[in-house]
Amino acid sequence: MIKQPGGPEVLRLVEMPSRPLGGSDVRVAVEAAGVNPVDAGNRADPAWAGLVSPYVVGYEFAGRVEEVGEFVEDLRVGDAVWGLLPVRGTRWGAYAQELVADECFIAARPPSLEVVEAAALPLAGATALQLLDRLDPVRGEWILVHGAAGGVGHLFVQLAHERGARVAAAASSARHDLLRELGVRVVVDRHEPEAIRTARDRAGTDFAMVADLVGQGRLAASLEVIAEGGRAGSIVELAGDLEEAVDRNVTLHGVLMQPGRAVLEVLGSLADAGHMRPLLDEVLPLEQAARAHERVETGSGQGKLVLTVAG
Repeated sequence: MIKQPGGPEVLRLVEMPSRPLGGSDVRVAVEAAGVNPVDAGNRADPAWAGLVSPYVVGYEFAGRVEEVGEFVEDLRVGDAVWGLLPVRGTRWGAYAQELVADECFIAARPPSLEVVEAAALPLAGATALQLLDRLDPVRGEWILVHGAAGGVGHLFVQLAHERGARVAAAASSARHDLLRELGVRVVVDRHEPEAIRTARDRAGTDFAMVADLVGQGRLAASLEVIAEGGRAGSIVELAGDLEEAVDRNVTLHGVLMQPGRAVLEVLGSLADAGHMRPLLDEVLPLEQAARAHERVETGSGQGKLVLTVAG
């Protein structure tokens, strides 16, 4: 629980009474919860998410059904499930032994995923899928990805590759082998002074699309390598000097993940078909949530962080 916003140290384990169940609600015994940058952001400043103290962060999880409301028809006690909650307006999130959520945010867990993998996939996977849908790549088009080895990025490049896009990425040298394994065709060192132009030169053409999963001005800096009439999207910010987007007739997309059972079912189908798999960076017990937030705030991870929850 977070009694007052602040740094990672404000995350505390406390005893709370079980929440009452509404007619369309499901009570889930949480077995694992994914950790994401938005968790840390809402911990430090809940105003954007419309939260008041105290509150619990965590927006993706895997577990088993403990109880269902009277109107819930397709989930039963004992079912293995996973879920994805709204990152805005969710006061009692997934960093808990149990949670109560509307059935529209919960679905049967895909059989191909272990519980920790299932907790790692929903938020990052939904974000990657919805951004890719907005950019709408045509087979053979080139896309430049910033943050390609991160929690969202490593899933995004798998999906883009599966759709036939040609992927280029600017990343630290330690991540190059991983990105090539995930199907990235062009990998350049992001620390090079002209990394973005180098990526364009190695691709041999301007990029049809740019996906910014990091922020820090990287989208604005990439506009000069986007083809006339191209597309660009960010899950972080639309900031900096974007005038080049007008000059090149570039369509800009700002994407905030939209949860729901429908997107969980699509992600489950993709996972079962082998088209995407979450890469686990580190798995920690719930008691070490503060350490997990310290890690995620460094931005240096490779894949996803997950918290396991003891029964």
